[in-house]
Amino acid sequence: MAPSRREAAPLKQAAAFAKRDAGMRLDGAGRPVPDGLLASMGRRGMLGWSIPEAYGGQGRRYADILTALDAFVRGGGRPGRALSWAVHLIVGKTLIAGSGTSRQKREILPAMASGKKTVSIALSEPDAGSDPKRIRTRAARSGDGYVLDGEKAWLTNGPEADAFVVFAVTGHRGARKGFTAFVVPRECPGLTVRNAPPLGCLEPAAHCSIRLDRCRVPATAVLGREGRAWEDLSKPFRVVEDVLLSGGAVPGGLHRLLEHWIRGWRASPGKDAVEAAERIGEAAALLETARLIAREAACGLDGPQGDAGVERTLVSLHLTVKRCRESLRAAFEARGLGDPDALGIDVDTLLALGEPASRARRRNWGYSWLDGKERS
Repeated sequence: MAPSRREAAPLKQAAAFAKRDAGMRLDGAGRPVPDGLLASMGRRGMLGWSIPEAYGGQGRRYADILTALDAFVRGGGRPGRALSWAVHLIVGKTLIAGSGTSRQKREILPAMASGKKTVSIALSEPDAGSDPKRIRTRAARSGDGYVLDGEKAWLTNGPEADAFVVFAVTGHRGARKGFTAFVVPRECPGLTVRNAPPLGCLEPAAHCSIRLDRCRVPATAVLGREGRAWEDLSKPFRVVEDVLLSGGAVPGGLHRLLEHWIRGWRASPGKDAVEAAERIGEAAALLETARLIAREAACGLDGPQGDAGVERTLVSLHLTVKRCRESLRAAFEARGLGDPDALGIDVDTLLALGEPASRARRRNWGYSWLDGKERS
């Protein structure tokens, strides 16, 4: 299906920047040399795609961003760059624009749209991940503000961030913890940024950890409803992230793997063309199915119900892209080949990021069948 006029412009931009990203240079240790690409994307408005027009952005839909991320990675862009870009767009649209006060939007969104400001989400913790039962960072009332104590890990875009959206426990609602989100500036006394060890994949996405030692913030730092940040912010963020990465960046990477295999076959055909055609036909069909499911999920996010109902679509999406990846891996192994460069590792890592949530969604869906709430 040909892209609409609305989709054509971002697709063209994404493809152009993919070529630049594919031409990265490495230093003597094999690390990417800083290339200023994100700054260039900011100057061209690409970091403001998700920001409302009233705050200097373009107000693009999630469906537009999805297809652009797919095109970016398919055209040679690194999955790690797609991760960094996607998180920037989601923080702006889903967190700040979605739940910020008028003042927070005025102070943060125009700078995010131009690329002059980066905001990182600080949710996961060492030895806890993003499991709400195990998260320990706390925020206690103190005068007309709060004092935060705790540690956060694996903050995407954290090393360059000017501010962090920190999730902290502020009380309990029954047996459940109540979380509140705070916009904490990098220069806040008591906040220490620590470099994270290299992941060995997803370059050049940068990560860090932060330590909060009696970090005092005013009440105006609260983002969204007090005590409801998990339901209002964390869950929607994860849903949107899964849609854009599993449905955009991952299919783009799978497409490149598919094309790499086909180029190898054409250069040196194997003996069993029938078996090869069946393998690649299966992978191509699964890839096309994944894109259709992803499109449905993104359009659901753009609809009046937002992320409601999208989680089940994500179950189908994640299972389909995993099956496509397995099919391509088997095709490479059948010819005695490995994945090209680091692309396969990056795709596998992005899939792994979404696996815990996907497993929980599958389990919840299964419980609804076991409890008789579903009908065959």
